[in-house]
Amino acid sequence: MAGNTNHRSEEEASTPVAKRLAAFRDATPMRSILAATFAGTSIVVIGLLTSLLMPVGGPAVIASMGAAAVIVFQFPESPAAQPWSIIGGHLLSATIGVVVSQLVDDRTVAAGLAVGLSLGAMQVCRCMHPPGGGTAMVAVLGGAAIQDAGFRFVILPTLVNAIILTGLSSGFRWMFTKTPQDKHTT
Repeated sequence: MAGNTNHRSEEEASTPVAKRLAAFRDATPMRSILAATFAGTSIVVIGLLTSLLMPVGGPAVIASMGAAAVIVFQFPESPAAQPWSIIGGHLLSATIGVVVSQLVDDRTVAAGLAVGLSLGAMQVCRCMHPPGGGTAMVAVLGGAAIQDAGFRFVILPTLVNAIILTGLSSGFRWMFTKTPQDKHTT
């Protein structure tokens, strides 16, 4: 086995990256179909529910919810797919994006600053959610309706979108994944 490069050592296979890659590789086609179905449906549900609260002309779903849906439904066990990460990540990032947008005139510089500060804030608050970087960019680059909304953008649509996605993803996890405690009792 010493000359066989197709086998990794147990130590190498137990690294966090190797475990995540194995989980992705071992995902069944049915799980991926369910994840894709729920991700797409969740965007529709988020849009419909949020639009009931939104003034006409404002975006009902922010673009970063698409990336968030991929994470929470395809990788529901990921730390980035947990409720605090989803809600905290989007809320912090939207707030930072609005503040930076109001303080920095150059949109490119503002976008970069908002993403970097959001990453740092999510790390400090232990709510790392990569689509939060997109939320910060939406707050900076999202156009007149978002700029006019100012801090209202943080609540509606961002927080409302994140809460709905969290509820839908929690239901998905409950139906289709087993927690470590469940695995010991079955």
